Amino acid sequence: MKYLYKWLQFIKERFNPLSYAVMIFVFLSAHYVLYLSLIKQTNIPILSMQQLIPIILATSLFFFKLRLLDEIKDIKSDSVYHPERPLPRGILSKNEVIRVAFILIIIEIALFSYYGLWAFLSAVITAGYSLTMYKEFFIKRWLRAHLTTYAVTHTFVVILISLTIFVALFNESFTSLPKNLISFSFAGWFLFNIFEFGRKTFAKKEETDGIDSYSKIFGKFGAVTLVIIMAVLSIVFINKATSSVITNTLFLLLIPVVITGLLYVISDRLHFAKIYRATTSLYIIFVYGVVAFLVGIFRIF
Repeated sequence: MKYLYKWLQFIKERFNPLSYAVMIFVFLSAHYVLYLSLIKQTNIPILSMQQLIPIILATSLFFFKLRLLDEIKDIKSDSVYHPERPLPRGILSKNEVIRVAFILIIIEIALFSYYGLWAFLSAVITAGYSLTMYKEFFIKRWLRAHLTTYAVTHTFVVILISLTIFVALFNESFTSLPKNLISFSFAGWFLFNIFEFGRKTFAKKEETDGIDSYSKIFGKFGAVTLVIIMAVLSIVFINKATSSVITNTLFLLLIPVVITGLLYVISDRLHFAKIYRATTSLYIIFVYGVVAFLVGIFRIF
């Protein structure tokens, strides 16, 4: 019971169930409605809700596993700069977290295997990339000195899990998937870059010596510009998979990000920095949510 409590405490602090549940729901929903919009043009039977359970579980475990691997990687720096976090506090040991992470990888691959050989192979590739990320591509010192490169090489895994989901849904290999779905998977890379760049952009008084941030590297204006570029690129790639109505809606969603970003740049006030970070975090949820909702509506009508 005590062991379970420790994990529940870890999840509460580092893997907020509500936040991640919402994100995973809209992430999967967007993939599913795109699958439905294409599968109706074929004679292939649509997967039932029961048949989707392994994908839902595998994707949830995937994101939880990434959280665990990140906690392990950052344990040394967290001990110095974030001693309040679970691992530095000793709630869980490094070995306990590593053991569970590897168990989750096995379960994740097994769940995707339900959908056939191609899904199994895709899951293995995705898991392999995750483990390479965990080893920081065997260039830890260089990579940690280049924050932006570090981020984009790690968020690249979103493309792989997205493609794996499509492979499982269609029972096709990566190379056989429709090009518009591949474009949508790449859009996810840009979206998760927005989340990564946004959450590490701070007001001057929030900056910490010894910890890099995008506002330190590029300046406030440069950091906001980087996020906007990622957002535009995500919309361009989503446009290849959906309609102009969705694209226009996504540009409207970008307006609050631009406005809060400008307020943060001009004022450098703490509350504007926090609002900007919250807006960039919510943007990814709204984008996937809009895609899921509007593609679903178009499919009905």
